[in-house]
Amino acid sequence: MLKEIISEYTLSELLEQNGSGLAIADKDKKILWFNQRFKKNSGEKRLKGREIDSIFKDLDPVSFNKIKSKKSVEIPLPSLSNYLKITPLRSSKDKLRGFVLSLDKLNTEIATSTDESPQKNLLFQKEFQNILSLLVTEKSLNILSQSILNSCIKISGSSFGIIVFHEENQKYEFLFKDPGKHFRNKEEIKKEIGVNYSFIIKWLNINKRSLSAFNKTHNIGFNLTRVMQSEALIISPCFFNNDLIATIILGGKEIYNSLEINHIEQFAALLSFAVSSIRTRELNAALENRLLQSQKLETIGKLTSGMAHDFSNLLSSIFGSLNLLKKRVPESENIYRLLDNIENCSIRAKDLTKGLLSYGKPTPKRKELIKPNLLLSEISKVISQTFPKIINLETNIEENLYDILGNGTEIYQVLLNLNVNAKEAIEGKGTIFLSAKNITIDDKNMINYPLLDKGNYVNFTVRDTGSGIDEENLQKIFDPYFSTKVKETGSGLGLYVTYGIIKAHKGHIEVSSSLGEGTAFDVFIPSFEPSHIEKSSATEKIVLLADDEMMLRDLLAELLESNGYTVIKVSSGIEALKVLTEEIKVDLVIMDYSMPEMNGLECVSQIRKLKFEMPIILSTGSLSLEKDFNPKRMGINSLLSKPYEFDTMLATIQQLI
Repeated sequence: MLKEIISEYTLSELLEQNGSGLAIADKDKKILWFNQRFKKNSGEKRLKGREIDSIFKDLDPVSFNKIKSKKSVEIPLPSLSNYLKITPLRSSKDKLRGFVLSLDKLNTEIATSTDESPQKNLLFQKEFQNILSLLVTEKSLNILSQSILNSCIKISGSSFGIIVFHEENQKYEFLFKDPGKHFRNKEEIKKEIGVNYSFIIKWLNINKRSLSAFNKTHNIGFNLTRVMQSEALIISPCFFNNDLIATIILGGKEIYNSLEINHIEQFAALLSFAVSSIRTRELNAALENRLLQSQKLETIGKLTSGMAHDFSNLLSSIFGSLNLLKKRVPESENIYRLLDNIENCSIRAKDLTKGLLSYGKPTPKRKELIKPNLLLSEISKVISQTFPKIINLETNIEENLYDILGNGTEIYQVLLNLNVNAKEAIEGKGTIFLSAKNITIDDKNMINYPLLDKGNYVNFTVRDTGSGIDEENLQKIFDPYFSTKVKETGSGLGLYVTYGIIKAHKGHIEVSSSLGEGTAFDVFIPSFEPSHIEKSSATEKIVLLADDEMMLRDLLAELLESNGYTVIKVSSGIEALKVLTEEIKVDLVIMDYSMPEMNGLECVSQIRKLKFEMPIILSTGSLSLEKDFNPKRMGINSLLSKPYEFDTMLATIQQLI
C-alpha cells in the first residue's frame, strides 16, 4: 500500500513542493522516497535504499525501535543542527507499514512571514503528516475531507470552512465545518455559491492558484464575503489532471498571509489526490462487480441454452405430428379438442423455451421500428389506470427520443415488468419515477459507461421509493428463478428474462439500490441505424434436409413432401457435401446448426467454397452462434429457430424458391 501511495504522480509532486524536508521509509527503515529539502538537510549524496540508522549517526537504534509503539517522536540531531520527526504509518489492522520522516532546522530560513512562522510550520507539518497517515488506512472520502478541512481551519486560524465538490452539469456537493456557529442559513450559502461560482471557476482554471476575496473590494468573490459575513475569504482549487474537482473555502479572518495560503494550497492538492484516488478505487470495484456479473450470466446462459436445444427438438416433433394428425384423423369435436389442448400446452412450453434461449443472447425474432415516446405513453396509461391510487407515478420523458429497432412487444414487456416490480416493492404509499432520455457515449463520458460501446442510446429509468434490496441479493437479482417474493406473488423469471431481452437488443441494464431508500433500474437500448437488406430467390422444388435428429428429420421431410416438395434426407454435414458433389441438383438446403463431425456453419462454408449458389436456411435450437455471426457474410439466406413453426418455415421456403 505504501509503494502505491508514493508512486502516485500527484502525491509525489505535492511532497516535492512542500517546504519541509520529507521522506518515506518502509517498515525495514529503508528510504523509498525523499524530496530535495530532505536530501539537502541530511548532507548525504545517496539516500534511496539506505537504512535510516546508517544516514543519521546521532540516532540511537534502540530508541528508534520504541517509535513503533508511538504516534510520532521528535529526535534532536546535534551533528546536523537539525531535528528528525518520525511518524509510523499503520494499516487499518494496526500493522506497521512504514514511516514518514521530517528533517528540518529551527532557524530563520523558514521564519520569513511573521514571528509565529516557525510555530505555524511545525503545526502544518504535524497536520500534514497526520493526513498522510490517514490516507494509508482510510477509504471514506467523507472522513478524509472532514480531516483535511479541520486541518485547514486549524493551521490558518479560520472561523469556518467549506469544501465544494464539483459534479457534472454545474452541480455541487457541500461539506461545511462551522465550529463557531458562524452560518445562520446554510441553504442561502449554497444558493449564493451556485449563482457566483461559474465566474470563480473560470478564474481558477485560468490562474491555477488560490483566489483572495475581500469584503471591501469589489472583486470576483465579493458577493460571497458579503453573504458569509467575512472580511476575507480564501478559495483554493483542487486540480487533478487539469480538471477542477473541488474547492476549499476558508473565512472568518481579516487577512490571510502568504504562508497560510501556501499551507492551504498544499492541503488542497492533498484533497485532489484523495478525491481522485477514492473515486478511481470505487469505479474499479464497480466495474469488477459488473464484469463478474456479466461472466456469471454468460455461463448460466450457456447451460440453459444447452438444455433448451433438446426441448426445442422435442417440441418440433410435437408440432409436426399435430400438423399431420389434423390432416389424417376424422373430423370429430372430441378429437380436435384434445389436439387443440396438446397444441396450446406445446405453445406455452415453446414460449418458456424461448425465454431460456434468449437469456443473455440475441434471439432471431421479427424486428420493427419502435417509437419509444408512443410506447411510454401507453405504459403510463396502463399504470395510471391499473396501479393502486396510493402509488403516485411521476414521468420525465424527453420529446423526440431516438427510434430503436427490435421487438416492440418485448420492450413493452420489459418496461411494464420493471414498473410492476417497483409497485410490489412499495409498501403502502409511494412513488414510481419513469423517465427516458437520449444519451450519446463518446470519448468524453465513456468512462461512466464502461460496458457500453460508443454511439447513441435511449436511456430508460424506472425508480421507486420502496423497501430496496440488500447488497447480497443485489448480486443475484438477474439469476434464473431467484426471487425475494413469496411463491404466490411471482415466478422468479421476470428479471432473468428481462436481462435476455435487453441483451438481444444489444442493450444493457444496471441496477442500484439501498435498503429503505428504493431501487433504480437503468436500461440502455442503442438507437436505430438503417441498413440495407437484400433478398435472394430460386425457382426449383428439391430440398436437401440435413439434421442429426432422426425423428425430427423424418417428420419434417414428411411435412414438406405433403406440400409437394422432393426431400433428400442426410444426417450430417459430410453427407450433405457428398450429395451435392454427386451432381444431384438441389435447389434449397435446410441445415441444422448442431451436428456431429461438422456443424452447420462449417458445412455452409464448404458449400459456398464449392461455388454452389442455392438458398440455404440455417436452423438452430441452442442459439449458441458466434458473437459476431453475420448470416449474409456466411452465405446464409434465412435463419429459423427451433421448435419449428411449420407455417413460418413453409412461407420462408416459398419466398426463397
